[in-house]
Parts: sequence; C-alpha cells; structure tokens
Amino acid sequence: MNYTPILKEIIDYVENNINSVITLDEISANFFISKFHFHRIFKVYTGISFGQYISKRRLQYIGDDILNNKTTEIWKLILKYSYTQPQILNRTFKKHYNITPTQYRKHDLRKVIQEKLIILEKETISLNGKIRIDLSLEYFKKIKVYGIIHSIDLSRTTLNEEELIAFIKTKSQHFSATPKLKKFYYISIKRSKTIYTFGFFTDIKLDFKEHFTIPSGLYALLHYSGDRLYNSSGVVLNDIRSIFEKEHLTSHREDLEFIQQFFIDNPTYYSIMTPVRVNK
Repeated sequence: MNYTPILKEIIDYVENNINSVITLDEISANFFISKFHFHRIFKVYTGISFGQYISKRRLQYIGDDILNNKTTEIWKLILKYSYTQPQILNRTFKKHYNITPTQYRKHDLRKVIQEKLIILEKETISLNGKIRIDLSLEYFKKIKVYGIIHSIDLSRTTLNEEELIAFIKTKSQHFSATPKLKKFYYISIKRSKTIYTFGFFTDIKLDFKEHFTIPSGLYALLHYSGDRLYNSSGVVLNDIRSIFEKEHLTSHREDLEFIQQFFIDNPTYYSIMTPVRVNK
C-alpha cells in the first residue's frame, strides 16, 4: 500500500493544529488508521517517531516566534503552544537549542530544530533492471571528511566519458582498500565546462592530509541496492526531477553536486545525497 498521500495529509494536519495537543488517538480517529500501525509506518517513512516530530516541530515554531515577535513576552508565546508549565519548556528548549529562550532571542540567530517534513514518493527506477529506491528529505549538520581530492582538466584530458568513469572506479578501488575503512564517500565537488573536481573521503581522519566540509542543509537522500555504478548517478538524479517538481524542490548546487556513500561490508548497498531547496 502507498501511504504517501495519507502521511502528507497528516503532516499538514500537524501544521494546522500545532498550537494544540495532538495525540495518536486523534490521528487514528481523524484518518481512519490504527494508531499502532500508523506509529510504525510514520517512523519507517520519516526516520523519526510521530511524538518526537510533533515535539521538535513545536519547538521550531516557538523558537521562530521568539525571534519574530520580540515585543511579546516569551511566556505568552509558550502558552500559545499549549505549554502550561514554562519551566518544563525551558528545559526542553535548552536541550535542543543549547541555550535558554531568553538567550536565543538575544543572539537573534535562527537554528533549525525540525522543519516541516516532506514525504516523497518511493519510485521504481530502471537501473540495470528494476530497482526499488527509498527517497526522503533530511537536514544534515556539516561534516568534515578526510581523504584524497582529484581534479581533471576536461579540456586537456584524452579520456572520453567511458574512460573517465573507469578512472574514477579505479581510484575508488584504491581508496576502499585503506585499512580500517568501514565506509567512504565519493563526492562530486564541482564540475564546470573545463574542470571536474571530485574526491574520496571518510569521516575518520586516519593518515589523510586533504579534507572537505560537507555543508549543512537539506538533502534528498536515496538508498538503494545494486552495483557500484558511478555512471548511474546522472540517471538517478534525472529520474527524480519529476518528483522534485511535484514536491516543489530544486537542486541546490554550489560547491557540491552530490555525494555517494559506500559501505565496505555491504558493497551492493549505497546511498546518494544531493542538496536541495524547497520552493516557496
């Protein structure tokens, strides 16, 4: 069964009723779904429990209101979101924002706790046969990774596209042989008409001297099983354009095009991350 439509409706319901206490019983009654079944499905699709999502989403609203309504007393904003005991909210707020509500207003720098979830369709993509991929949106904090960076002058290289892919695969095999390596990233850092810069990285420093910072932000995350096909990334990213259009998303590429994450102990499973933005 495709649960995407009902999950979208429930996400919208949360947004429209964020000031109230929302329970699983309420969701079950309004959307005619078993609360136990819904709780399991919600976490499978989103990676977070329904209770955690509501709590963090409400905190995001409170934090934004604290910054946007600086003349309103904070305790009044807290009451607006059904928190009858401000001291409890203060503890929860500090746990997620690392500072008190008063300090947060003073600093005047918005922090992302939980943006509205966007439930994406799970599409079947033809890639060496029919492969079922899981597509979701996630907000990631910046990550510093270590490894080896390569840069190719496309205007001077004698390699054609097929040979270039073979070159990348060879470099990947060399990097994956690094001792103590459990997973690694192939990152397409930047591509122009003349220069293509990419690298292989891990989040463990080991003996690598070069590094790259994966920026924080919203990413479309695809998990799927199959061969390590470096020429597949363009196919996958092109095929999800229709999903992006339907969900009002666009690729957000500046210094980073996409990331492929590989796991040494499971070579047939990997993921692709591409930075995106939500169109207003």
